[in-house]
Amino acid sequence: MKKIFLKLLFTLGILEILVILPLSALELAAIKPKLNVDLIKAVEILATQKSLKQKESELFAIFDEYFDYALMARLALGEAYKGLNDEQKKRFESAFVARLKFSFSEKLGLYTNQSIEITGDESPNPKRYFIHAQIKGENEVYKIIFKFHKKAENEYLLYDIDIVGVSIIQTYRAQFEDLRNAGFDEILARINAKNAIDEAGKK
Repeated sequence: MKKIFLKLLFTLGILEILVILPLSALELAAIKPKLNVDLIKAVEILATQKSLKQKESELFAIFDEYFDYALMARLALGEAYKGLNDEQKKRFESAFVARLKFSFSEKLGLYTNQSIEITGDESPNPKRYFIHAQIKGENEVYKIIFKFHKKAENEYLLYDIDIVGVSIIQTYRAQFEDLRNAGFDEILARINAKNAIDEAGKK
């Protein structure tokens, strides 16, 4: 059971890398074939004997254009985000992205020869495009849904990932809702404190 849990943590980690990258956009027709190629590249990088830091850097470079982390930060914080001013939004987004980065870095070392493959796609409505995939281990299969939203005409960005039925955004949102009575400054302080601990541990 512990082994399965560790592998699931890795699954979460390899995908969390996607939310910490600069904003760009992809044409709808290009998403599926490009993601398929990039996922293969990601697995090849993870299988090398390079340092975790080098692997992390190469993976970030590959997935640079996929994700709308600003939207994901807003969705994760929920209604409270609407009450923030521009400066607070920037501070929260920065801390949120750092939180995801540290979480990914921690789990990267759990890779044990899993493979990733795309199994299908769908458009539940004109503004959404989902790609279904699975991560296959030695004895386990984890189903994944990459969820893209329409950013502009024929341009899409990733806004969430479901892993075995659990949304990354909803997971973080639940954590922040537990702090909803604490106020923005307290939420930000706690995120930054965790980030500082993680940063110190990497040195």
